[in-house]
Amino acid sequence: MTTLQFYRYLFLCRPDPRWFPLFRQIAATVGQPIRGDPWHLTLCTVAETTERDHFLLPRIRPALHGQRLHSFSVNLSRVSAGSHGACARTFGRQDDVQDFYRILERVLRICGIEPLHRKSGLHPHVTLGYRACVPMRLKIALEWFPAELLLVESEVGLTRHNVLGRWSLLPPRQPLLPLGGIVPRSDGGLASDLTSPAWRSAA
Repeated sequence: MTTLQFYRYLFLCRPDPRWFPLFRQIAATVGQPIRGDPWHLTLCTVAETTERDHFLLPRIRPALHGQRLHSFSVNLSRVSAGSHGACARTFGRQDDVQDFYRILERVLRICGIEPLHRKSGLHPHVTLGYRACVPMRLKIALEWFPAELLLVESEVGLTRHNVLGRWSLLPPRQPLLPLGGIVPRSDGGLASDLTSPAWRSAA
């Protein structure tokens, strides 16, 4: 019988549901069961408490009110699996998501909140599952742009996730070319063929 261990409060972004079939396919490829909670990119944990915190959202809402938060590219390029479970990770600098995290970090400081477990900064990833599996590494090309920022209350031990707040994100910023031109950005994405052996290799 599962029991509640504690409450965890975190900011995260979820991919559009149209990507869920691909996430399910990747999870199945590395031997992970289909999860009951949607896949997500955790930006930061802001509190962990033994009792439900009814005052956290009223503290955070004014700080985020009126903030111009732009969406960003989440470019998942590799999957690592093994005894720890499996997760999809980004590769390279990922400036857009790092800039968004730093902005969120500054906004949270306004209401006296520091992100937990982030001493080394943000290492973007999406957890696919926690079941130990055969070690392997997969190459993928999956890019998506979050539509909203969520504040979620996780009931750790019960695998329940309650959305406390949501904030719509503006379209991604348009990067400028050296001569002042604009590079158009799409809100779509690209996915590799999981059946291709060209990008699959055991760890």
